[in-house]
Amino acid sequence: MAETERAVYVQRLAPDQREAYVDAHDDVPEGVTDAMERGGVETFELYVRDDIAVCILECPDVKAYLEAIDGDEAVANWEQYTGQFKQSGVDADADPKDGIPFMDRIWQFEPDTE
Repeated sequence: MAETERAVYVQRLAPDQREAYVDAHDDVPEGVTDAMERGGVETFELYVRDDIAVCILECPDVKAYLEAIDGDEAVANWEQYTGQFKQSGVDADADPKDGIPFMDRIWQFEPDTE
């Protein structure tokens, strides 16, 4: 079985747009979730606190995911729409490999299972 890759990124919300950003995610378009499925997403989680949104993406191959969503009209429209609520984060107009500000993992702990 292939190992799952995890990618994490942070987006800064406009303080007065937090509620609108959260509300928008009550109805993520099916075209967006279809593209995510085509990209191999196993889990995608979104957390919000104050003006910070943290996204956690898990899939077998993040590069393949990015290739699958590149040029997808539903994804582009969604990122343009949600972009109005953000100060920084996903740049819908950038090259796909640069458009998502993935973070570097600097530490991990896994207890011994022996």
